[in-house]
Amino acid sequence: MSKHKSLDKNVKQNIDWIKMQPHVTKIVIGISESCRHKYPPGHIRTRLDVEGGIKVNAYSGNGVTDIFIKIEPISERENIKSLIQKRFER
Repeated sequence: MSKHKSLDKNVKQNIDWIKMQPHVTKIVIGISESCRHKYPPGHIRTRLDVEGGIKVNAYSGNGVTDIFIKIEPISERENIKSLIQKRFER
């Protein structure tokens, strides 16, 4: 596991889309792990509600990256989650 400074191009495009959403104030890229998964490269899946926002998993051709999305006001959390889920439904 390592801190990630760059993202797969498919993931980067989708993170840029999330950044453009209203009420998203910050994106923090967390730990990246190499692993096999069933999701297409660039897929983003909501994982957990946390203080100040949500945690998501971003899937690339190489593995999975943990990402925190800061949302203000926090009352918009469900709207952001539903936007992400609609865009990445399988």
